[in-house]
Amino acid sequence: MAEPTTLKSPALRWLDHQADSPMTVWGLSAFNLAVLPLAAKSVPGMPSVIQSIVFSAIYGGAGYVSYVGDSENGAGIATAWCLSWSFLNARRAIQSARPAPLLMVLATSYNIAVYGTKTLKVNGYIQ
Repeated sequence: MAEPTTLKSPALRWLDHQADSPMTVWGLSAFNLAVLPLAAKSVPGMPSVIQSIVFSAIYGGAGYVSYVGDSENGAGIATAWCLSWSFLNARRAIQSARPAPLLMVLATSYNIAVYGTKTLKVNGYIQ
């Protein structure tokens, strides 16, 4: 097996930096709260009010775990719960073809890419 190279492309370095910061998942948490009025109005494609509040709190907690210095577990929590949100809501959001639900899918997918990459690296699935 070859030694992993320490030289990374600028995109990978940027992705690693994003995964060490709680700001990305805190942004998703804030976005969930910002669209809460749409969930309350039962806009097609939006998750329920309860889901929006609970996922917002969980994303906030994942950010806090990263903030206190445990970015590996914070990334794992963020990845798991973003995937859970996607399994529960992405299909309905995409089928609605409305801007807010589609932005929710986009923001959640972005967090999955950022924190999921770190989680896979930490667990040795990718280099």
